[in-house]
Amino acid sequence: MSRIFRFVILIGLLFSAGCASLEPFLASLTTPTPAPTQGATATPSPVATVTAPARPETSTLRVWLPPQFDPAAQNVPANLLKQRLADFEAEHPGLKIEVRIKKAEADNDIVNILSLTNAAASNVLPDLVMLSRPDLEIAAMRGLLHPIDGLSTSLEDPDWYGYAQQLGRIQNTGYGLPFAGNALIFVYYPELGAIVNWEDAFSSRGQLVFPAGNSQGLVGLSIYASAGGEILDAQGLPTLEVETLTRFLTFVKEGVSKNIFPPSLVNVSTEAQALQIYRTGSANKGIIWIADYRPSEDGEVAPLPGLDETPFSYATGWLWALAGSNPENQQLAVELAEYLVADEFIGEWTRAAGYLPTRPSTVQESDRTMAAVVESAHPMPSRDVLAVLGPLMQEALTRVLNGEQPEDVAASVVQKLK
Repeated sequence: MSRIFRFVILIGLLFSAGCASLEPFLASLTTPTPAPTQGATATPSPVATVTAPARPETSTLRVWLPPQFDPAAQNVPANLLKQRLADFEAEHPGLKIEVRIKKAEADNDIVNILSLTNAAASNVLPDLVMLSRPDLEIAAMRGLLHPIDGLSTSLEDPDWYGYAQQLGRIQNTGYGLPFAGNALIFVYYPELGAIVNWEDAFSSRGQLVFPAGNSQGLVGLSIYASAGGEILDAQGLPTLEVETLTRFLTFVKEGVSKNIFPPSLVNVSTEAQALQIYRTGSANKGIIWIADYRPSEDGEVAPLPGLDETPFSYATGWLWALAGSNPENQQLAVELAEYLVADEFIGEWTRAAGYLPTRPSTVQESDRTMAAVVESAHPMPSRDVLAVLGPLMQEALTRVLNGEQPEDVAASVVQKLK
């Protein structure tokens, strides 16, 4: 019995070992179905990850403006400018235009602010700044601006008036894109009839006002230049020609004799004073800037007559310029400047604001007076030239208005330049 029992045990052991060795083989032939186990957590299937589109990187363009161009002002030109800036932002997702208004109480104030900011914190300089032509000239000469040449060809566009195109250049280098123009004009009360030339003005009743006491002498220099008088000699230095200056001062003397130019003009030193005298009716003719002209109350307007048949007036303006220290923003700042001077915008804005047009395509055919004014406009002399010639012209006007002889005054004034 014991032998049979041992045999049965041996057979059982061999059978168990054989089954164990077959398990891997059987497993390869069948796909096991996992049975749920009470309390076990099922492993979830992988879920595809959806990546949200990246938001555009935020960037800021700093823009400085003088108060008269504040887009937050409550008037039509301001609303137009505000909308134009918003449109540019909308076309450039992620862009924020930061507008700062910089008040200037005196000449060069904005240039001094730029200079101080450049020295103390150049990273907050404006990428785009609007400057008057005189301030543009000083800022460029001080190295506070970047030329636009090489970044924009807009200044080469034939759709610019000559005066505006010249305003944008400093020593043959483009530094600004013209935005708004300004020029000297002749205004008069409509009851005087049409005034086209100085003969008409001298034969009309009433007096004429202009800032004869202003040290820049722009009115006198404009009329002097209308007769072909040179303001620069062959070496590029300030000059006045005795013959032409005598002719101009003789013209002034004639105006005094006919009571068109009262001797009290020597006390009128600012444009604001001249406007007040004209608008209160103390004078019924005047020479003012077109930016100050109000059609509803200032009567008729004409180009400033020249001593010969051709009108001639000095003009200035405001221009967009590059001042920022971040080179990555320069091209975008140029793009914004070009957007703000494009004819489809600047024409509507100029008509609403009352400035001198900068582009021929923006002047309507029916506005012949404006076309005549802008065609008579020439860039005003540089600040350096005005610093020399302005006081001399003021002196000459004062002396003739006070009764001195034109020939004597012209000779003595020109002598001071030698």
